[in-house]
Amino acid sequence: MSNRSVFHSPSWVEWGLIAAFWATVVLLSVGQSLLGDATGELHWGRTVAELVEYTLWGLLTPVVFWFAKTLPVVEPTDTKRTTVARNVGLHAAGALAAAIAIDLSEDAVEAGFGERSIDAMQSISRFWFTDELVVYLIILMAGFARSYYFQQKEQQEEAERLEERAEALEAQLTEARLKALRMQLNPHFLFNTLHAVSTLVDRDPAGVRRMIARLSELLRHVLDEEAPQEVPLSQELEFLDDYFEIQSIRFQGRLDTEVDVPSDLYDAQVPNLILQPIVENAIKHGASQVRGVGRIEVRGRRADDMLELTVMDNGPGLPDTQEDGLGLRNVRARLEGLYGDDQSLYMDTAPDGGTQARLALPYHTSASLYTASGTSTLTASVPEDGLN
Repeated sequence: MSNRSVFHSPSWVEWGLIAAFWATVVLLSVGQSLLGDATGELHWGRTVAELVEYTLWGLLTPVVFWFAKTLPVVEPTDTKRTTVARNVGLHAAGALAAAIAIDLSEDAVEAGFGERSIDAMQSISRFWFTDELVVYLIILMAGFARSYYFQQKEQQEEAERLEERAEALEAQLTEARLKALRMQLNPHFLFNTLHAVSTLVDRDPAGVRRMIARLSELLRHVLDEEAPQEVPLSQELEFLDDYFEIQSIRFQGRLDTEVDVPSDLYDAQVPNLILQPIVENAIKHGASQVRGVGRIEVRGRRADDMLELTVMDNGPGLPDTQEDGLGLRNVRARLEGLYGDDQSLYMDTAPDGGTQARLALPYHTSASLYTASGTSTLTASVPEDGLN
């Protein structure tokens, strides 16, 4: 922020402090004069002169503050040095003018009471205004300090405004990115489901009708543009049940599914449609590749502040090299967008063979919303060599 920002005129509090300061100086000065006089006699000329002097200083203080703000002696590096030199010269001239003027005003008041004669040239040539010059420089230093304080305050407020705007824009960008990922996933899900329907048109017309009925229910959920990014785990499991029914009809008894999730986890918030791509991956590359009955197991548990969901199949196991397909790439991207580093998704070989996908995310409910700046952290220790 530039040093040339708007001058902050003294507030009522500052005016009160200025008045209180100079009033204190007057009292101390008058008291010193009384105590310093052996006779205890009050010299009215000197007393009134000091009162006038410090009143003028009090009125001049805001003007000096304005000079300190308007004529800075520390400029940004891109400003010419001549500007700084000019400002120093103007401050020196102002200091001399103010000091001489106040000193002569003080002499004039004392002369009016008959306690001193006025000799302006002698006062200037003998530098009797030195005390006033020191006072001016002290006020000027206070003005520089005040100017610096307001400058730093403005910079801090501007930084906070920029930070808030950046956070708002980042939140909007993340929301748009998550919506784009979900809209990318919807056609992918629809295509795969319609392909499953097409394989049974001739063999099982009744099953196809049931699949279409289930598909219509799923599409109402998938294509709901107003659907939130997070839903209760119970709702996600209901969607998964409908999807399992479609796949069971498709595999004609060659697919066995099991969901083992404690009911006390049903209120946990999870990303909408987060399990379906993982389950679809397990069916495509796992359960559908075995001879006999394929099996898919979905398990859930809570570990401290994390919700862990596991999808296991009894397929041939995890291949040595295979990159994530569209579904898992979107799952990872959505998890990162919603939870930052406080999440993980990795694939490994199940203890009894097959592949298991382990999903971990912060445990939270709708009553305790999660933010990515939370304290829960879980880092994947297994390489992310996923499947399609």
